Amino acid sequence: MFQGFNESTILFYEAIRRENSKKTYQDNAQLYLEGVKIPLEEMYFELYRYFSGIDGDLLGNKRRCISSAYNDARFSRGTPVKEYFYIRFKWNGTGQKNAAGFFFDASLDGYKYGLNLYHPDAGGMNRIREYILDNRHFAKRVIEDFNRAGLLEIRGEKYKRAAYPDEDIILQEWLERKRISFTREESLGTVFYKRDILEHIISAFDSAKEIYFMWKEAL
Repeated sequence: MFQGFNESTILFYEAIRRENSKKTYQDNAQLYLEGVKIPLEEMYFELYRYFSGIDGDLLGNKRRCISSAYNDARFSRGTPVKEYFYIRFKWNGTGQKNAAGFFFDASLDGYKYGLNLYHPDAGGMNRIREYILDNRHFAKRVIEDFNRAGLLEIRGEKYKRAAYPDEDIILQEWLERKRISFTREESLGTVFYKRDILEHIISAFDSAKEIYFMWKEAL
């Protein structure tokens, strides 16, 4: 059962930040095991059970959902070891583009979690806008429920020039964005080291479930 992260989590990434090398990883392999691999897998299995009750399309094998220790050598010369870790449950029904997914990311700088649209393109965002416009009352109710929960913050660059000035202001907040995600960011406070962090994450995911299904139907 997941009980939070621990001192080994911090000690491992502090060592990697001082010297990012395979040798540093090997010298601190026990810290990685105790502070990253084990608690991250425990969190994964609990989230797997959670998502199995929401949508089977989100379920992926552990290797695809959990970050590995090493970066892809093709894109990370000089930093072979990841200085962060994550869990992601994504729906890849649209392929690599416009993949809706729930996430948890953490590093020495803090942690964040929420719902993201990975690799969005203009076509995907347009389909979401069209869905909202075709289902205004339903979309507004979903957005209002999400806003009322207040557990995640809407993110995403807006267009410089408003394209929907006459639409309901609640819908405008979504329609006017080039890309969109819903995120909460936290520092590494006491909750990070307790089971409470998982409860906070699941509550936030609950608040965004209808958005996920709305995206899925639109895409």
